[in-house]
Amino acid sequence: MVFAVPQRILLICLLHFCTCAVGQTVNQRTLMNIVRNFENQLGSLGQYAVAFRVERDRCEDSSYSGQELITQQVKQTLQRNEVYVSGTLIAAAQNGKEHSEYRLKNYLKNILNAQDECVGFFTVNSPCLKTCLAESGPYSVKDSLVLLNKYAGIKAFAFKKIWKYDKKEEVIRRLKGIASALPYYQCEKNKATCDPL
Repeated sequence: MVFAVPQRILLICLLHFCTCAVGQTVNQRTLMNIVRNFENQLGSLGQYAVAFRVERDRCEDSSYSGQELITQQVKQTLQRNEVYVSGTLIAAAQNGKEHSEYRLKNYLKNILNAQDECVGFFTVNSPCLKTCLAESGPYSVKDSLVLLNKYAGIKAFAFKKIWKYDKKEEVIRRLKGIASALPYYQCEKNKATCDPL
């Protein structure tokens, strides 16, 4: 098949776009390593959420664990039930009616201010349908998901388990309805990698 010059240019542009889009996913083993590290260091807190940004190559390196992300300062801040905020990591535990995902909402821009790196958002339980994923309301995290969805780099939204009062299919449908281009993962305890949803 012979293409005319304009068709060749279009084909080259489309191929370039496709290869760029394919390279935008986190290594699922790396994501699991990072989640395990969070769980080992913060698991005693119960429900918590962490958003982080690292160099792009770290999210593609299956040996990277994110060990340096959780420092003593992060742990102490969360133990005082405060929100930890830096330019590369934000973290919070639940505080009464304020779910951990919601507590990160005002600080997410700190993590997203450097483009074309790797951003991850992890929460122990999936965001709940009634509050966090509500269309509107004081504790909705819909805006955070939309913001993360627009990030121009590798991005991932992960959780360990579905919130006990919700059904997995409904949670996934709602998440994808809010931010369809955001890759979602479930990182279950006894698996080697996080499963895409």
